[in-house]
Amino acid sequence: MSDVTYQRPEYVASQARWRLVRDVCKGSEAVKEAKSDYLPRPNPHDQSKENAERYTNYLARAVFYNATGRTRDGLVGAVFRVVPTLTVPALLDYMKTDANGAGISIYQQSQMVLGDVLETGRSLVLVDFPAIESASRADMQRGVARATIGAYPAEAVINWRTSRVGARHMLSLVVLSETHEVEDGFGIKSQPQYRVLSLRDGVYTVEIWRQPDGGAFEVVEAYQPRRGNGQFWAEIPAFFVGAQNNDTSPDESPLYDLAEINIAHYRNSADYEDSAYLVGQPQVYMAGLDEQWVEMLEKKGIYFGSRAILPLPENGSAGILQAAPNTMCKEAMDAKERQMVALGARLVEKGSATKTATEAASDNAAEHSVLSLVASNVSEAYTKALQFAAEFMGAAGECLYELNQDFIEARLDPQTLAELVKSWQAGAITDADLWAQLRRFGLIDAEKSDDQIREELDASTSGLNLDDEVV
Repeated sequence: MSDVTYQRPEYVASQARWRLVRDVCKGSEAVKEAKSDYLPRPNPHDQSKENAERYTNYLARAVFYNATGRTRDGLVGAVFRVVPTLTVPALLDYMKTDANGAGISIYQQSQMVLGDVLETGRSLVLVDFPAIESASRADMQRGVARATIGAYPAEAVINWRTSRVGARHMLSLVVLSETHEVEDGFGIKSQPQYRVLSLRDGVYTVEIWRQPDGGAFEVVEAYQPRRGNGQFWAEIPAFFVGAQNNDTSPDESPLYDLAEINIAHYRNSADYEDSAYLVGQPQVYMAGLDEQWVEMLEKKGIYFGSRAILPLPENGSAGILQAAPNTMCKEAMDAKERQMVALGARLVEKGSATKTATEAASDNAAEHSVLSLVASNVSEAYTKALQFAAEFMGAAGECLYELNQDFIEARLDPQTLAELVKSWQAGAITDADLWAQLRRFGLIDAEKSDDQIREELDASTSGLNLDDEVV
């Protein structure tokens, strides 16, 4: 019988790939700390002290060019160039500033989730509820009882299982690896714990497993979260976010291919810098010297430079050896830099993978990029999480969270604006179409719904009419 620390085979198989992309995105310090994992030792069979010292210098001279981390930052920045659209009932307004109960807004958290999915192809969003039997509306308004949204990276989700309930395949088990802090005098110690989310006889149950006194893991806390009206939940409020879709299977990392080329570039750099160090300086040589001349020069010393006189015996000669440039390593580095540029650009190029049913109804369903698909998956997961949070809070109304999928900054020139207005006035496009275009160009707040815009316009028109009557 397996214990709570059991890891699914898919999870184990993905570890090395996740670690590679994570380390590359962290930058030079993480990559060099891994030493021979990413930069093999020259002459690995040689266990001498001299070879170990050579590898230390070989590693120190290598230059890591962090194209992958910068690409990830640029992709996240492209999505969040436009503020995401958040539509929630008034009781969930706190999500704008504190989604997880620790002061992280839904905007900041979704940025981290987007970055995680780009790096590993996977993340998990969990809606958490206080362990209370029921909550009054006053408690919710004061923040005493609130639903929160937590985000877990791929490495934290070690086990999961689904079960068929009617026509649906639902999560029936999720095991999350966490840590908890224990006071140690003036300091603290972090110890492992596991959060087990399961369906027990159709009821959502949470268990916390820890190691009392360093022994075997055991349940130290268990509770069954309830809705705001006191009823139990019949499903686990956790949602996977993937690079391709939001099912439970791990997706390929969008940045993995780029990270591999990045590491290969790093290895070429190590060879290039090593050769530059070994043969980069000019080497002076002299020929035709007997032992007497050698002893004299060693005694007096040799001064190298245009102002120094270099005496030589009859028929003696001197010269300088200069190694030819090591173009092989440099050419390999240049080729990989071009490959990295192409791979990074491909993440925002339009493709042809399948979108969800909702996206398929849009005009550009057949044309999208890897980045737009990831942004869409994050949006879908957070929209579902907000709907669960609203159900706990007993809040009625639309819940929507939508990330920007227009990654090229749009600019509206006066002629285009005039044509838009003219088409609207002629009845060729509706109010909603006009407002959608104005949102795209940043002329209307992205979070304002069509109904809000209509109400503001009606109020503005009414105010003008009143002024006219007074005059």
